[in-house]
Amino acid sequence: MAFFPGLHDATRNAVLDRTVSNAAFEAFYRDHIRTLLVLRRGRRYLAKGNYNITRLGYLKKLFPDARFIVPIRDPVWHIASLMKQHRLFVAAEQADPRVLRHMQRAGHFEFGLDRRAIAVGDGETAEEVMRLWADGEEVAGWAAHWALLYGHIDACLGDPEIAAATKIVRYEDLCADPSATMASVLDHCALADSGQLTALARERISAPDYYQPDFSEAERDIIRQRTAAVAARFGYA
Repeated sequence: MAFFPGLHDATRNAVLDRTVSNAAFEAFYRDHIRTLLVLRRGRRYLAKGNYNITRLGYLKKLFPDARFIVPIRDPVWHIASLMKQHRLFVAAEQADPRVLRHMQRAGHFEFGLDRRAIAVGDGETAEEVMRLWADGEEVAGWAAHWALLYGHIDACLGDPEIAAATKIVRYEDLCADPSATMASVLDHCALADSGQLTALARERISAPDYYQPDFSEAERDIIRQRTAAVAARFGYA
């Protein structure tokens, strides 16, 4: 946020691609990663950042050997999970205003009282998402947002270099065969299974059995209508 003012404005394109250049940020970011590697005696840097899905081109430009792991889930389940997280953050921020201030300071607007859509392209869809949320149409808003962002990912995969650096991990595949999926992730990242992650995945990962999405049939229709075209590109019928 310090180097790219307005990046979380839902009316402005948030995509950072290869055409972006910001020498001050690039020097700061590289030094930041180097510092972490030195302090933690590491050789590889792992970043879990939701907003990185709009920054793949720029990150690939800065770090040509970078590897990207993009998780995806059946839209009905994915949207149910996102809505659950949003409710939890709203409750936490209403109970303690410091939580909201921390989220704003840290630059996380995915959920909570200051929730903001991530704009891609001309920003029209993001503005529609914000209108839907403001009007109380939560399911339609989340479905439109899901389609917008994964549609953007699909477009990014049209770049051969980004496609080669990116692995899409379907949640359902991970739950069905945790060991093989984890092995493929490690292989994509050129990492050995020194920590026995494949065995750990097999022991701990399974499909959830403690809840089911409670959408009405009308809400499921809304999700299908807004996400079907993009979902099909990732193998979801």
